[in-house]
Amino acid sequence: MEVKRVSIREAKKRIKNDPELSRMLVRSGWREIALDLDGDGVADVSFSSDSLGRKIDTIAVDLSGSGEFNLYLHDFDGNGIPDTVCLVEDGGGEQVVAFGGEVELGFVNLGVRIANLLVAEDFLNRELGLSLADLAAYLKQHAEYMLSELEKRDKAEGIEKVYYFLNDAGSYYLATVDGVRPRVRPFGTILLADGKLYIQTGKVKEVSRQIQANPFVEICAYMNGTWLRIAAELFEEDSKEIKTAMLEKMPSLKAMYSAEDDNMQMFCISNATATFSSFTAEPEVITF
Repeated sequence: MEVKRVSIREAKKRIKNDPELSRMLVRSGWREIALDLDGDGVADVSFSSDSLGRKIDTIAVDLSGSGEFNLYLHDFDGNGIPDTVCLVEDGGGEQVVAFGGEVELGFVNLGVRIANLLVAEDFLNRELGLSLADLAAYLKQHAEYMLSELEKRDKAEGIEKVYYFLNDAGSYYLATVDGVRPRVRPFGTILLADGKLYIQTGKVKEVSRQIQANPFVEICAYMNGTWLRIAAELFEEDSKEIKTAMLEKMPSLKAMYSAEDDNMQMFCISNATATFSSFTAEPEVITF
């Protein structure tokens, strides 16, 4: 798909030439255009540009319908696809997450992800050139995708359930032993391939040395009131195919690793006992 860099000036022209979009226009300025998508009289989405009024680089979305924007998507690299999301939470804090090709699914929560899909990719690249029929077809396509992904998670069992939890949590914590001292650090790499779970690191890192000396580790992740603990043993997997699969899933790793270098290191999670716990349900234990 060709990425088009639309300026505010170009966007205004498209609005004026499209009766449906013209009816949605709430306000239009040198650097911003706001649209009322649902006809309630308040702006649902705002497109804004950089200081020179050139390409659109930020989209603001009203998730609540209150007329206040509480989700912002910003395009840092200028390719027309949002790179970061800033969600203003009820408590006044902000949560920033990565977005773009490197994210397989990566729920912050379902509402945020659906909102991302509403304004990302084609909607961002062609937002003011879309007819309502085109937009409806696009949203239907992604709604069906979302439902299929959610169904996978609802039906997931065993190692797949563990994988989806670690993947959707975004970050987990890996504990190793360094002599007699415990060491813990955040990780984000996780891959399910051929029925096995893999994590990735670099051989130059201390964590690699610690795992080589003592392969028994624990992993912990938390999401939506449930926490997962995994006691496991890690075994190195030097397969080029597995390394390539990890790099394809997380393209951001390509800036640091390649499947051919002598630094990228894959570990298979083996002899594992995974325990899902919460304050509202009995623990669920999965072994693999």
